[in-house]
Amino acid sequence: RSLPQQCTMGAILQLLRHSALLLLCTLFACITALNQQQLFLRNQQQMLQLRPQQRHGHATLCTGSTPRLPPRRAELGNLQASESWQGSASVRMSPSASACTGTWNQLLAETSVGFGDDRQKFISSADLSDLLRSTWYLQNHAMVLRRALQVATASHDGQKRKNGEPFIIHPIETAKILADLKMDLDTIVAGLLHDTVEDTPLNLQDVERLFGLSVANIVKGDSKVSKLDEDVAALAPEERRELNHRNMLLAMGADWRVVVVKLADRLHNMRTLQFMPRHKQVRIARETIEIFVPLARRLGISQLEYELLHHSVEYLFPQELLGLFGLELLGHWARLQCWGVLDDFLVRDQVLSELDVNTQLSSHRERWVQHVNYWGVAFAK
Repeated sequence: RSLPQQCTMGAILQLLRHSALLLLCTLFACITALNQQQLFLRNQQQMLQLRPQQRHGHATLCTGSTPRLPPRRAELGNLQASESWQGSASVRMSPSASACTGTWNQLLAETSVGFGDDRQKFISSADLSDLLRSTWYLQNHAMVLRRALQVATASHDGQKRKNGEPFIIHPIETAKILADLKMDLDTIVAGLLHDTVEDTPLNLQDVERLFGLSVANIVKGDSKVSKLDEDVAALAPEERRELNHRNMLLAMGADWRVVVVKLADRLHNMRTLQFMPRHKQVRIARETIEIFVPLARRLGISQLEYELLHHSVEYLFPQELLGLFGLELLGHWARLQCWGVLDDFLVRDQVLSELDVNTQLSSHRERWVQHVNYWGVAFAK
């Protein structure tokens, strides 16, 4: 064939490939929208079939014969401590909630970090007020949040992020994302402390001693095992990454709040990914689509799912394609390219398969639906 004929055939084949890709992405978008509509209608039908008292019971996080809705902000002072969204008994009975100032300072001095007498200077009034404003529904536990911020700020003292900001900005922003989701006290505290065990001398025993077992378990689930075990840190990068994913998914299967904290952590990292080297941007964006976007979809946290997907697409595709096809269409194409990576890992890994972590993760969706209904009915009232 002559050169013009070859160029013409190549252009036709390229056009056919793009047309097929556009058709697949459009079909995937239609199927996704249809599934979401069917899920919404099924939930509405189930709610209508319940008696009024059962309907309110379905819309609450706490169990019992007389569930109550969270009141307006002015009525929060009258809440009973038994409300599950206020946190577990372990954090509400921990030294962070019950110890006087002198005892608390002594406990801080006994930690592996060994806070000195100048520990109070680390707390920024702007950071504290910003955090307390976001967690207004937990105002009865402001002292716990203030002490968690104190420990996190002092532990990360002197550390900087790639953009030059103090490292404490990241845990605070993670906690604010969790507060936007109206997560409980344990989860907010764990969001503030989620990087302390990895990147500071503070250890899990210190976290448990100060804030209780529940917070320590969430922090442990969100910490990379390669940062906690020297033998794991010596492994090859691929083996280390696989082991980190295995331990993370094991913790997520046991407690749904570990998933939410990890998603919030990854979301703020994606919001500030422009300061990372290009090769890390691509690797982190692809890992986000392969692992974290499917996790958010399994739980049904659509706001985190779509923001994670859009940030990932921005780093995986050049600006020319973004302008031509748009974020939505390229997002569906990226899903197709990474389809089944998480499912394949859950089945292929022997430990995860034997413990049936796949089923455990899928069951967390019901817990999230209860959480959303609880606050949805509360704000409607």
